[in-house]
Amino acid sequence: MARSWRNFFRKTEEPEQETTQPAEEAEAPDSAGTDSTAEDVPTEEVRAQRETLQATKVLEEEADEEQADDEPVDETSEESLPEPDVVEETSDEEAAAEEQETRSGGWFGRLRTGLRRSRESVVGQLNAAIAEFRDTEDEEFWERVEEILISSDVGVKTTSKLVGELEQEALERNITSGEQLRALMIEHAERMLAGPVELDVSHKPTVILMVGVNGTGKTTTIGKLVNFLPGKAMLAAGDTFRAAAIEQLQRWGERVGAPVIARERGADSAAVAHDAVEAAKLDGADVLLIDTAGRLHTKVNLMAELEKVRRIIERQLPGAPHEVLLTVDATTGQNGLRQAKMFNEVVNLTGIILTKLDGTAKGGIALAIANEIGVPIKLISVGEQVGDLHPFDAREFAEALYGEL
Repeated sequence: MARSWRNFFRKTEEPEQETTQPAEEAEAPDSAGTDSTAEDVPTEEVRAQRETLQATKVLEEEADEEQADDEPVDETSEESLPEPDVVEETSDEEAAAEEQETRSGGWFGRLRTGLRRSRESVVGQLNAAIAEFRDTEDEEFWERVEEILISSDVGVKTTSKLVGELEQEALERNITSGEQLRALMIEHAERMLAGPVELDVSHKPTVILMVGVNGTGKTTTIGKLVNFLPGKAMLAAGDTFRAAAIEQLQRWGERVGAPVIARERGADSAAVAHDAVEAAKLDGADVLLIDTAGRLHTKVNLMAELEKVRRIIERQLPGAPHEVLLTVDATTGQNGLRQAKMFNEVVNLTGIILTKLDGTAKGGIALAIANEIGVPIKLISVGEQVGDLHPFDAREFAEALYGEL
């Protein structure tokens, strides 16, 4: 079954509040928290639909604003807000639901389109190789498959494991046709990519720390993700280094109705995180998303600063951050794998968001990350629209990457 936003968020505490402690537990949170819980259960899907539609209109307004303001983008153009789709204005719930269905119902088609360059590069060569497939003991054939996978940035280590497993199982199953072999490849890729991808939002507040190098789309991803989060969201402008990063996040916050905790540019990002956690607790926020400055994974002092931010958050709220998500630009290929390794050592990643998959022929990096890092890919982005961000589904991804052209 394809993964959707509806089953992406893990809210383990909600059933207990409803069934086992209806009276006492209802009084434990503040009044704002109680109200939001009561509203979220029956109307969560409709609210997500309305917010997504509203965000799309917002992006439209923002595109006009940016043209008028002529705001400089320079090296941060990758982090600029996405261009909007044109959507008719409506307040009707059915229209909102229809719009959302149009946008997310065809996700597999959108994923295939986004992975077109990777698929054409890989599948075109695989088709040629498979056309010459005769039997599973043909060593030249398996060497050719290895070359194709390595060229799509699956990486030497992961390719060796994948091809070794394919060859062994193809022999055991007595596979003789190219189509059987393709199905087997999709099956093995799915196994490698599979993992616990739910986003834990069971805490109040749930703190999500966003990390990554410059240009991977952290701030833009926050702006997209906040449209789908359940409950009341709050943002923290922890990127105090990049020009206009604070203003960019504030614009997102204004449009989606989420308060943004910020200090002046150049301020200590750990101090911003401290303020944000305190504000989230006082305000009764359900989810706090904390942006951080982009940093090269090779810069020891910058990585130490990130570790400090994480430490401050944990001191303010034991157990937090509950999710640490790394945005990886898929176009960087194997460099993205090295980034993931370094960030994981410093801040203990809980998930990875693969961005810009529509701009690369190296979608195989997803397999390398899943196999070598051991951190699940939780979200992927195949475009600039809000609806182009989606929960990761291993089966869908494997089929979109290695399926027919």
